[in-house]
Amino acid sequence: MHAPSHPKEPPPSDQTLLVLLAQTGDRAALEQLLRNSHAPLRRYITRLAGADLADDILQETSIQIFRKLPFLREPAVFHAWTLRIASRIAITHLKRTHRWQPLDDSLLRTFTSNPNLGGPPDAAFLSLLDQVSPASRAVLLLHYQHDLSLEETAAVLDIPVGTAKSRLHYGVATLRKHLTLERKPA
Repeated sequence: MHAPSHPKEPPPSDQTLLVLLAQTGDRAALEQLLRNSHAPLRRYITRLAGADLADDILQETSIQIFRKLPFLREPAVFHAWTLRIASRIAITHLKRTHRWQPLDDSLLRTFTSNPNLGGPPDAAFLSLLDQVSPASRAVLLLHYQHDLSLEETAAVLDIPVGTAKSRLHYGVATLRKHLTLERKPA
């Protein structure tokens, strides 16, 4: 006779194992974690804060990951946790430098005349996105670029779901407003 089978928990991912090893002091595991997360974090940070701030923010994010990793309770959420750290640091940098400036009309013409739908965002779109407040930009990027639900986005940014919804609405409305203004005849 067969023993009754109990549902098994899925085996931990390689990333979860690396987190657990790094938390116990394994340097090679920590280095591998940082190497694996470098490219996705760089893309996210560059789109959130711009290429000129990306290196500083990425370095500060890596330092915070190193310092706070021993206190991460759920190793399975490492990726979301790193995005949260990067978001907080990027938004702090952006607030310090007041990066949201009035929109340049030439950027709108460039974007609306040649949208790159279905492909990676082009420079004109990223410049347009740069005009949205950092808080709304983070929600837009996490929700649309990283395909996170609003609940997941709120968890990454450590904000209520309602706040994530309002920031998403504000960001979309701001982008829509700028695109609509460009299409109207003078």
